[in-house]
Amino acid sequence: MDKADFSFLFRQSEGTISAPLWRRWTLVLTGLCVALAIVWKLITPWTERDLATQGLFDLKAFIAFVYLLGFVGVVLLAQVSQYNLSAKRCRAKSHAPGWAGVWPLSAFVAAAAFWAQPNFFGLLPAFVPWLFLAVAAAAFCAQFLELGLRQD
Repeated sequence: MDKADFSFLFRQSEGTISAPLWRRWTLVLTGLCVALAIVWKLITPWTERDLATQGLFDLKAFIAFVYLLGFVGVVLLAQVSQYNLSAKRCRAKSHAPGWAGVWPLSAFVAAAAFWAQPNFFGLLPAFVPWLFLAVAAAAFCAQFLELGLRQD
């Protein structure tokens, strides 16, 4: 894939693409987001601090929050790219391109539920984020089946 194709795929939602191309880039973008999320999950404990026993500045906490900034930026760009890829594939299958936002939106809602649950002080039961994650996984599977595996 040359630079012009890369720019076209990730910056615009116009046009159409084939199922194998959509599958390949969907797996790349999803794998990237999952890998970044796993790293974030591993370094999240670095952000929990007690100022009564620790100093004001902690290098690990600083690194974790800098990573969080980069993580959020990359995930946002990856999901915009995913929408553009899916919109192209929806057009190729004669579906409304608006359906391309189902998977990225469900992923963001699931991520928001996982963020909100510990910050809502018991108002949101612990199982709720997992329900949202199950819905997001179902949306991914349905979109992958429709756009990536079914024939035009």
